[in-house]
Amino acid sequence: MKTTIRKTLVVLTIYAGLMMPSTATVLAKSETDDNYFDMGLAQLMQVTITSVAKKPQPLADTAAAVFVITQEDIRRSGVTSIPEALAMAPGIQVARISSSKWSVSSRGFGGLTSNKLLVMIDGRSVYTPAYSGTFWDMQNTLLEDIDRIEVIRGPGGTIWGANAVNGVINIITKKSQDTLGTMVRVGAGNEEKFTTGARYGATIGDSAFGRFYVTANDRDSNELAGSEQDAHDGWRNIQGGFRMDGIVGSKNEWTLLGDLYRNKGDQIVFPFWLEGVIYPATDYGDYTSEGGNLIGSWQHRLSGGDLLTFKAYYDKNDREESYYEQTFTTIDLDLQYETSLGDRNSLTMGTGFRQVDGQFLQTFQVIVPDQTNDLYSAFLQDEIKLIDDRLWLTVGTKYEHNDFTGSEWQPSARLLWKPAMDHSLWTSIARAVRTPSLTEINGAVTVGVYPTGYGTQTIPVRVVGNSDFESETLIAYEAGYRWLVSQHFSFDVAAYYNDYDKIYSNAYIPPSPDLPLVNAKEGDGHGVEIAANWQTNSWLSFYFAYTWQELNIDVKDSWKPLISQEEFDTNNIPKHLLSVRSAIDLTENWQLNCWLRYVSGIGDGNNVDSYYLFDANLIWKPRKDLEIMFAGQNLFNNNQLEYVAEFITPPTEIERSIYGKVTWCF
Repeated sequence: MKTTIRKTLVVLTIYAGLMMPSTATVLAKSETDDNYFDMGLAQLMQVTITSVAKKPQPLADTAAAVFVITQEDIRRSGVTSIPEALAMAPGIQVARISSSKWSVSSRGFGGLTSNKLLVMIDGRSVYTPAYSGTFWDMQNTLLEDIDRIEVIRGPGGTIWGANAVNGVINIITKKSQDTLGTMVRVGAGNEEKFTTGARYGATIGDSAFGRFYVTANDRDSNELAGSEQDAHDGWRNIQGGFRMDGIVGSKNEWTLLGDLYRNKGDQIVFPFWLEGVIYPATDYGDYTSEGGNLIGSWQHRLSGGDLLTFKAYYDKNDREESYYEQTFTTIDLDLQYETSLGDRNSLTMGTGFRQVDGQFLQTFQVIVPDQTNDLYSAFLQDEIKLIDDRLWLTVGTKYEHNDFTGSEWQPSARLLWKPAMDHSLWTSIARAVRTPSLTEINGAVTVGVYPTGYGTQTIPVRVVGNSDFESETLIAYEAGYRWLVSQHFSFDVAAYYNDYDKIYSNAYIPPSPDLPLVNAKEGDGHGVEIAANWQTNSWLSFYFAYTWQELNIDVKDSWKPLISQEEFDTNNIPKHLLSVRSAIDLTENWQLNCWLRYVSGIGDGNNVDSYYLFDANLIWKPRKDLEIMFAGQNLFNNNQLEYVAEFITPPTEIERSIYGKVTWCF
């Protein structure tokens, strides 16, 4: 422990030294047109977010653990994918599993099949109904088009429904009127072999705007952990789309947007089981994923300021791998109404319908029957002003009816107190559920094969779904404090205690060789998350995030005789997460950005030693419309193991990445 502390202090000392520019350099600084520091922390605390209450509200007035990743954060960080950007938020664990796969989780339960974090892009859910998680290789929105990413740690079921258990991530793209003109970006490097993106935005008539975009990437493969062998996990993707925004009269607004994409990646699948063979094989294959979506929304402002919003989307995606193939078609309809009752009650209510049609190609490895499922929902939330400009109580609940577990209720209560303008204290209690996925209800996944003793006949051992499988549940208790210390320093801390029940596991119930999924686990999680922002002056800013967390999940006593103690351990989360970012305007045309992260080790069945990640980039703007970036990622270590997946994918080591890119706006 002392050795780890000493190493941490040494690294932080080196980092601080790198961050101190010379006096001559600082004096040469002048303002740039896109200087994010000009906004000031007071204005940043008033940034409008929508993901907590499903309506606009200032960040400082939210009774939840929320963090906003801005477009400027994304630009200056040098990240090349959405999961990498999420690592800027406290409480979010991001670990790269392979070139195209990530473990992204909030407050534990990470992994390749992480399933307790709801992810949306412009309000469209991007989780897969197959296992209630997210295929991150399929989320390739043009980074320059992202306005902000709202990250909520903690349950959001009252507003967003099932699967918003440990958090909600809402990726929100810019309005069309904010992206007029042309943008072209091209880059290359040793790991980012080729990356490009282009966008064109224009005015359509007197009251509408539109844009088109395309982006493509070719990423090199990693190395297998513990060797210098190629991990055979290279990744190539291309995506294009459009967005249109318009105004009709003085009371109506509309938005229409859509995307088309195709991804292809290499991968090693192990163990790869074959019928009639008792030894696992290794499959050096590939996967493809392709699909598209269309989203439309309409807002109508009624007399008295009431707001009616209708939103609908259509999403179809197909994923083909060596061990299964799935096609999902989703139709989602949502109607929301906002109104006030007197001066003290602000009501938000809505109803929704979602239909998901799943088609599967049955293989020896994975069997999931074709099926269509419907989801009906309704919610009501009331923000009550108890004391003017000082104390608010928000209560609400969401009701959902699904085809697997029937009716589900997700209530919450939140209290916000502002003793002074620059201080916000909040607390909340909420219930959230994760409803079963298709695989957990009636699927089957082969995990082994053994001989019967009669010639060459074999019997597969499968993890099988369970029609009696119930929703996993969470009761979450949270509290937090935000303080705008000065115009140059802000502080945000959140603490939580999570009580989990009916967590899934697989059991051995003789005489069947199959391992049915059952609600056999329970436990708790708790932690503290801290974020701070320090703008020392107009040219230098620091961003600090720290998380301490623990997760204690165990098998219920009644199930212990039937549960293997060697299965993947859900308690395997890093206890400490640390992130320090700095942004320096060296001169009028030069910017230096550095990012240091520390992740403590994970033991037991998912061994990963503690590690540091250090990224840095230098941005040169020779002209107002031209930007050149030279960037390095994972500069401290050329072979870094970040996560060991619990299923199929062998462990790989992330290599050092050096790349450059040019962005031209005109």
